[in-house]
Amino acid sequence: MPLDSIHTVINQFEQQPRWRSRGQFRQVLNGWAAVVGEGVARQAAPLRLDQDVLYVAVVNPMWAQTLTLERVRILAKLNDRLRLNLSDIRFSSGDWYRQNKTTQAAVLTAAAALPEWLRQHPCFEPRAIPVANQRPQTAAESFERWAALTRQLTAQQPLCPQCHCHCPMGELKRWGRCSICAVKGLKGPVGRHSV
Repeated sequence: MPLDSIHTVINQFEQQPRWRSRGQFRQVLNGWAAVVGEGVARQAAPLRLDQDVLYVAVVNPMWAQTLTLERVRILAKLNDRLRLNLSDIRFSSGDWYRQNKTTQAAVLTAAAALPEWLRQHPCFEPRAIPVANQRPQTAAESFERWAALTRQLTAQQPLCPQCHCHCPMGELKRWGRCSICAVKGLKGPVGRHSV
């Protein structure tokens, strides 16, 4: 039995009716910065998709008002570029602080418990540390948490200037590009699996 890539497995899940909205939300997360621009994406983050309504957390009420006035244009761009059928977008600054206050302290505490060498690594992302109080009961629940966290982190990461893929900020600071592009730029064989 051949093993399928994780991308293939996720796409198969998202074709099922139960998972379709999650797939649409993943599309929104992946395309959000391209639709609204990097500056707006730093101030507004999609939270969830519920019955074709996209809920977005914004940093303050002024951003909520500004984006509400631009709602129709943003909605049209999302539907057009991502081939979705969203009916509305709702912006809330309260969601931004509810989301960040509960997780920020737990993330900082969990990050402090990690060894120094790991915290100094260019790929270290403190927001990737799981902070759930309850352990997942099933493999599906564990996968769902991991997939949601990965989508959220990817949507917030900057793009590599060479390959235009999302990459950790530490890699850009260290090499000026993602680690994959940095390795491709080296001369000669790299690692034991090089040809």
